[in-house]
Amino acid sequence: MRAAAWPPHSRRRQPMKRLVPLLILAAACSSAPTPTSTVAPLKIGNYSVDVGPSPVGVIPTTMLHDAQRNKDVEVSIEYPTRGGPFPVIVFSHGYGSSDRGYEPLISYWTSYGYVCIRPSHADAAAPRDTIREALERPAPRSQSRQRGITVEPNVQPRNTMEAIWDKEREPQWRDRALDVKLVLDSLADLEQRFPELRGKMDRNQIGVGGHSYGGFTAMLISGARTFSNPPLSMADPRVRAALVMSPQGTAQNRGLTPQSWSDVRIPVMYMTGTNDRGAAESETPDWRKQAFEYSPAGDKYFVLIPGASHMSFTGALGVFDLPPEMPRQTINQPGGMTPVQQQRPGILSRTGFGTIKLVSLIFWDAYLKNDPTAREALSGQQLESSGVKIEKK
Repeated sequence: MRAAAWPPHSRRRQPMKRLVPLLILAAACSSAPTPTSTVAPLKIGNYSVDVGPSPVGVIPTTMLHDAQRNKDVEVSIEYPTRGGPFPVIVFSHGYGSSDRGYEPLISYWTSYGYVCIRPSHADAAAPRDTIREALERPAPRSQSRQRGITVEPNVQPRNTMEAIWDKEREPQWRDRALDVKLVLDSLADLEQRFPELRGKMDRNQIGVGGHSYGGFTAMLISGARTFSNPPLSMADPRVRAALVMSPQGTAQNRGLTPQSWSDVRIPVMYMTGTNDRGAAESETPDWRKQAFEYSPAGDKYFVLIPGASHMSFTGALGVFDLPPEMPRQTINQPGGMTPVQQQRPGILSRTGFGTIKLVSLIFWDAYLKNDPTAREALSGQQLESSGVKIEKK
């Protein structure tokens, strides 16, 4: 039985405030200077960071039922209220976010002529549990010399955020990809259930996007494979293009090897920022670029945005600063914490997020609307003159 949906609205919903990983929370709690700009493309060709011409209709929540998994998946839907049909974008959220996240980005795409659907994955409420576990974990004895506790050699503290990948394994990876497939399977049903969606969705022009863990999900849907136990291949031929923000590179705990991307045949844009670092020290922007490097040539893009951090892609948080007088916060050291990298002054790179909006919209227009002007804009000259680094193969 499907749960009833909330009534649709023709206004934008404010993004819900959610707990964020300790890597960000520790810095956010400190006082910080006013935002500063790091990159300034506010306009590229005819593309602007301003809201598009179409009013945005919203179906805040409805349920999709997967009979095979006996699972209900909550989704939110945003659609242009005028005209149609429009390409469809299914967006997969990062670990612990939900179908309410990434609203500034989703509403922006929608206002330029896209129907955007966000499923809420099973890990949607996870961060609060992760944070609580980190705060309640006793200090590792190897880190407790100053507390007068016996020190045990060779005991390494665990990074709580990296430990996510210890419990998020093949069943969870598969489940997330199946959530996306369920959305695609349900497009006709959604049109029947919601009259305002009739004639809105072009089911021949489908894109999948995602950020962080959602980027991993988008890579699976676009053809990436894991060489884990068991191996996982979840490519969906209905998808015409993919946008992967903060992608993962090769990693044993993700089952990703240099061969993982060999079957990615559709257009993909891999996007990261110069401050986009993960939980492990090795998870740098160069590591994230491996997804692009190991993908076969043919409409593949790598975009590097100066100043953008891991959270810049959400539109809610960006590059945090710890004032010079503030001691470095840590995660998984005594009390369960590891170091948080100090940044240059600037709590939020607003223009960096503007760049994310612009470049992503240009990509969608190029491959879901076959717009020659958008493809020309992706050539690199206009983007690079604005400070963005872009590579294509």
